[in-house]
Amino acid sequence: MITFAEPTDRDTLRIRHEFLAVPALRASVDNVAALLAATPRHARTALDSLVLEGFLERAADGQYVRSGAALSTGSTGRATA
Repeated sequence: MITFAEPTDRDTLRIRHEFLAVPALRASVDNVAALLAATPRHARTALDSLVLEGFLERAADGQYVRSGAALSTGSTGRATA
């Protein structure tokens, strides 16, 4: 029997990299599941962990986007010029 584990750091890092590479990226759970070759449940858990961290936020249409705070401080947490 095959079981699916909770998202690994590698999956979360992959998602973070995609959003850092394209700051205006908007992605659905299904988009991220396809990117990771994972189940939608696995993708949602990874995305929601990035929301809890403040890196992403969920838009009104259900898509995940970089949070305003993450965009204004950059990836290091320091304010950008």
